Amino acid sequence: STDIHDRVLMEQALEEADTRKNQFLASLAHELRNPLWAISTALQFWKRVAGDAAEVENLRTVMSRQVQQLVRLVDDLMDVARITCGKIKLRFARIDLCDVIARAVETVQPLIDAAGHRLEVNVLDEAIYVNGDKARLTQVLSNILNNAAKYTPRQGLICVFAQRRNDQALVRIRDNGAGIPTQMLTAIFDPFCQVERTTERSQGGLGIGLTLSKQLMELHGGAIAAYSDGPGTGS
Repeated sequence: STDIHDRVLMEQALEEADTRKNQFLASLAHELRNPLWAISTALQFWKRVAGDAAEVENLRTVMSRQVQQLVRLVDDLMDVARITCGKIKLRFARIDLCDVIARAVETVQPLIDAAGHRLEVNVLDEAIYVNGDKARLTQVLSNILNNAAKYTPRQGLICVFAQRRNDQALVRIRDNGAGIPTQMLTAIFDPFCQVERTTERSQGGLGIGLTLSKQLMELHGGAIAAYSDGPGTGS
């Protein structure tokens, strides 16, 4: 009957959600352990190289980088919690979207450079003014650029396009990287959902960046979507 069918579908959905939650918790433990292990190791070496200024500075740099990674992880988790509880507050203002793109690029540039990617930014209009929260929109674009850099093989191409479309602004980010299976194009925005656990684990991250980006875009009255012809075709 219909009732039994609906109950089966509901049970399947609950099982899938529980599996994603457990995978997420395992990933969280992994992502927290790595920087903590690096910091712990650096502290152990600190006493041994106390008289070597260059080595001390090297250890300090390692610890600083790992602490920044921990802060980013905790910030993302807190943002998801705030949005879920309806406690996030956006600071709306009239801003130039070109400035937002420039700030997002600046944030991700080290990762792009490290991978040897080429980045092209094509802004069709001199200024594109929108009503939004500059920090949060920068966060959205940074998340997407970060994914593009991570899942594109070395020396890839990442393109950013921005233009006016009627009374809205349209931003497109394109890469020639790993691509996304068709059945995952909408699911990747779901909480705790990742395309390939092994790939995601090797690249790092909790897989909540796109969930956060989608929620922030919707709070702005906007939308976000992914397109890809499949694995290996970019997105």
